[in-house]
Amino acid sequence: MQIFVNGKEVQFTPHGETYLSDVLVGFRAWLEQNGFYLESVAVDQVFYHAGNITELTEKKIEDVQKVEVTALSKLEIEFIQYSVIKNYFSALVSAIEKKDSDALANLASQYDEIQKTLSLNVKFAQGDENKLELMLKNPTDGDNPDAIKNAALSIVKLCENGLEELKNGKN
Repeated sequence: MQIFVNGKEVQFTPHGETYLSDVLVGFRAWLEQNGFYLESVAVDQVFYHAGNITELTEKKIEDVQKVEVTALSKLEIEFIQYSVIKNYFSALVSAIEKKDSDALANLASQYDEIQKTLSLNVKFAQGDENKLELMLKNPTDGDNPDAIKNAALSIVKLCENGLEELKNGKN
């Protein structure tokens, strides 16, 4: 079995592992010790997101030809998080301003995933996403497009500041 991390082949010697998931759990720990995080895995050209490697519990090492691991640094992950959050809330502001009900429905369907991303980023742990969350849960405020827009604009601003800090190495 060949294993590649970010396109570079790494040597692997099994130490009693039978299943690929066991190998990947070890790789995840090794990556984290070196400041990287497992983003995704391709097993014989079949893609798995890092959260889905448990699907590989039945895949025996001897049945695998090639494993391609994508790992990201903390800085890369934060950059992606800020960009995704910023783009989402910028689109929300635009949809509110245009009163575009189709766009708002589409954005609403994506909110659970965005909420997960928000919860992963420490800048938002006690930040403006909580205001937005409260507004969306409280019918009085949640039905107020201007209040939602203002909270979304605050989140966009936080993301812009976070991206700037990352670019300037202040993180």
